[in-house]
Amino acid sequence: MPRIWSRGSSALRSWRHQLLAVIAVAGCILLLRTLFSSTHTTVVNSIPIPPPPEDSIPVPTDPAVVLAQSSVDAVLKRQSTTLAQAVARYSLKAGRPPPPNFDRWFEFAREKQCLIDDYDQIQRDFEPFYQLAADQPDYFQAMIDKGQAQILQETSGLKGKQQEAIGLTAIRIIDGKILLPPYRGTTYASDLPRALRNFAPLLPDLQFLLNGRDEPRVVFNYREVSAREHATNLTDEKPFHLSPPYPTADFFKNQSGCDLLSKGKGFMSDESANVAFLHSSSSSDFTTDFWPILSMTKISPCFSDILFPGQYHYYLSRWSSKLKKNDVPWADKKPLLYWRGASNGGRIIGENYRLFPRFQLIDLARKHPELMDVQMTTFPAEHCKEGCDRERIIAEYNITGKRDSKNDVLQYKYAFDLDGNTFSGRFLSLLKSGSLVFKSTVFEEYFNDWLRPYEHYIPVKPDLSDLAQMVEWAIKHDDEARRIQETGRLFGERVMTDSQNDCYMALVLLEWARLQSYGTKSTAVQS
Repeated sequence: MPRIWSRGSSALRSWRHQLLAVIAVAGCILLLRTLFSSTHTTVVNSIPIPPPPEDSIPVPTDPAVVLAQSSVDAVLKRQSTTLAQAVARYSLKAGRPPPPNFDRWFEFAREKQCLIDDYDQIQRDFEPFYQLAADQPDYFQAMIDKGQAQILQETSGLKGKQQEAIGLTAIRIIDGKILLPPYRGTTYASDLPRALRNFAPLLPDLQFLLNGRDEPRVVFNYREVSAREHATNLTDEKPFHLSPPYPTADFFKNQSGCDLLSKGKGFMSDESANVAFLHSSSSSDFTTDFWPILSMTKISPCFSDILFPGQYHYYLSRWSSKLKKNDVPWADKKPLLYWRGASNGGRIIGENYRLFPRFQLIDLARKHPELMDVQMTTFPAEHCKEGCDRERIIAEYNITGKRDSKNDVLQYKYAFDLDGNTFSGRFLSLLKSGSLVFKSTVFEEYFNDWLRPYEHYIPVKPDLSDLAQMVEWAIKHDDEARRIQETGRLFGERVMTDSQNDCYMALVLLEWARLQSYGTKSTAVQS
């Protein structure tokens, strides 16, 4: 018995030792798991969770680009962001509420990322018509009816180019649909609907008159003191067919507002003699009555045409000047002023061409070959009139007829935009070219308030007397020249878009439609 008891006690002690060992091991494992879990949680929670990935936006480091972006951003950021704000700003400037359908235009402009508030040019162009409407609300509609009837009569029996030569058209928009007339009153007749269809659904029913030529047509200075009393007194026997004898200098001297005074500092001077269009216009067919008509350009205050963005201003238009994307760094461009173009300017009689800016440019470049690379490429024979020796002029100015690639301008730091028979039509493409634009013009275009001298381009006097000095300045102050170039380029790319043209034209036609509606007794005049 004792042995048996002795063996049981030994086994019991052994079992207890094993149990304690198992408990100890289990406790260690549990402790380790707890510690590991606690430590792991602490480590994970101490690591900050990274933010979601953002789109990679390159940050410009070039000082010229930084300043240019800041300038353009400021223009865009100051625009109205709500309809109420846009209405308030419009009414403050115009002194009247916006036209009907302005709310739809606002949404369209927001969607197309257009400017909302900066349309002072439109208000200036229409203001005299609003003032007339206060006394004669049906005047605007009556002039539209009169113009439509005249164009129909003149185009009757004509075909093709003969109709285009009239240079006038009347277009209707009814229920958002574009209705073209039964004639082709302008070279751009087939191009206009492509632009209009983008915003025609925004517009009330209307009919508008459009000048199909590159030159302005309405010789009427509404800023003259007695202009209002003369505005409704029509005197032209055949409007838009007033063709003064050429040269046209004497005709314009006798028209109010056509003596163009210098815009520079100091004493005033008359620069009319340096304006080829006024001196010897290549195209006329004017009216001296106060007509509502849309034109691509004008000279103020000599002309009163209502400005609109034409086919030269639309990038997608076949008429606009297009350049390939600039691939030449600024530092690699030649520090020269580049220009190529025809001898356009006006009718040449005797040696009056020596006053035309394009001929003056060639003369100036011969004196400054270190600053300019310019060449006259063609000489249209139709410009040569009495006493014009075409062959001698071609030889004197080395007009070879050779056309260089329009993309050659990309190789140069400085590009020149110069009037011809009218505005050049190249400005917007040159602005986006990567070259600094020098511009000499007396013509206004719809964007004149937006594209500002010394901020987006370098202005040059009509007689080119300061051109060499301006080029020398750009060479000497390369950083500042580059800043102006970049500001112009970015503004051109971000603001001067086809969509912006649509927004401008749509607002023009909203104003037009309101004035036209005053011809009905149901619409109260808002002046």
